[in-house]
Amino acid sequence: MRRHFIAGIVDYGYNCLQMGKEEQSMGIVIKNVVVDEEGSVKSVNLRIEDGVISAVTEEAIQELPGDTVIDGKGKFALPGFVNAHTHIPMSLFRGLADDISLDTWLHDHIWPAEKRLTDDDVYWGSLLSLAEMLRSGTTQIADMYFHTDSIARAVSEAGMRGTLSYGIVAHRLDQHGKDEISKAREVVKDYHGSSHGRIRTAISPHAIYTCGRDVWRAATALAREEHVPLHIHLCETRAEVEWSMKNWGHSPVTALDDLGVFSVPTIAAHCVHVNEEEIRLLAQRSVTAVHCPKSNAKLGNGHAPVVSLLSAGVNVALGTDGAASNNSQDMLEEMRMASLLQKAALEDPTALPARQVARMATENGADALGMGARRIAVGEDADIVLVRLDGVDTVPAYEPFSALVYAAHARNVTDVLVAGEFLLRDGELLTIDEERVKYEVVNRFGSIAPN
Repeated sequence: MRRHFIAGIVDYGYNCLQMGKEEQSMGIVIKNVVVDEEGSVKSVNLRIEDGVISAVTEEAIQELPGDTVIDGKGKFALPGFVNAHTHIPMSLFRGLADDISLDTWLHDHIWPAEKRLTDDDVYWGSLLSLAEMLRSGTTQIADMYFHTDSIARAVSEAGMRGTLSYGIVAHRLDQHGKDEISKAREVVKDYHGSSHGRIRTAISPHAIYTCGRDVWRAATALAREEHVPLHIHLCETRAEVEWSMKNWGHSPVTALDDLGVFSVPTIAAHCVHVNEEEIRLLAQRSVTAVHCPKSNAKLGNGHAPVVSLLSAGVNVALGTDGAASNNSQDMLEEMRMASLLQKAALEDPTALPARQVARMATENGADALGMGARRIAVGEDADIVLVRLDGVDTVPAYEPFSALVYAAHARNVTDVLVAGEFLLRDGELLTIDEERVKYEVVNRFGSIAPN
């Protein structure tokens, strides 16, 4: 009963978002803005109606009474950035335990701190992350965590899109394991399609070393039954691969494939330590790999073979992971890091060029999650980010994608729309009370951090 009550609050939060926004019931016109149209960069005028892009043209667009008109001169319009793997409440642990190994980080610091979290802590931590994400152009997330009611409430109030999931941790399908599967099922039942379709769900067995075989089978069966994807961690560290070889007799990729995990759509975060044969298997199974370059680098786990994954036909999206291991949730930084790491690792300046990494952060992520804008085109959802390219840090902008990936920062993001609604307007957050969020988080920090 409580979950259904909270699910009602999620939809109520969405409805409140609509109140007082009569101007957005009319059209939105964005004039003189730079877009990429099938590989060609040009200045166009956009019209948005009923949450979708209705016109992209170099001709003038007639402005109707009640239209909201934006001058896009000096700005680059892109599909909203998709953070395809994150744990948004973990902004509460930003800087809590840096410069240590993943095993020590998890067992000695993060997991003990997480045990003390309350629903309210998770709600405010989620809003903190979403505010940061909106300020840097993110319109959609794929989140894996617990206290999912609080996360759904925050995502709905923020007006963003989210694929949400409960992180299953169970070594056996005993009573605890069955309870974990039941919690995952409840999230799907309560939230899939909520917030007027902006929230979807997934099933998330955490990793091969935290879930037993029977748990993986049950989670996969549940995903198939509910027609939702799996969202998992895969081959993040060498230690994970070694553990899998020792305990399961196969690498994580092979072991999970043998269990039939990849028979349902799978979003696999990290994929750092995969070989050529495993990459081919991921491509054959249509698994999306989510590259988290900053988190992988900061935890000393290496860097994913992104160029090889893409060359094999794997859909590669981009994610920040949680702010406790990043420590930022800025997708502009993530794009830059992704490209530079591949160039450095391969000693090849042509590796992962700006336009390709921008596609990972937009179209590839939207493809993986099955909603949101994939490009700036007629009929696409009006999930749009406007980025200034006329700032002191971006001029001269000879090539917009180069300016975006190698020079721009979150401060260059001026406007963010989801389904044709402004969530950030002229640098001002419209759906999140930023100062209240910071106040609440600071006041709670002492009750969260372990001694």
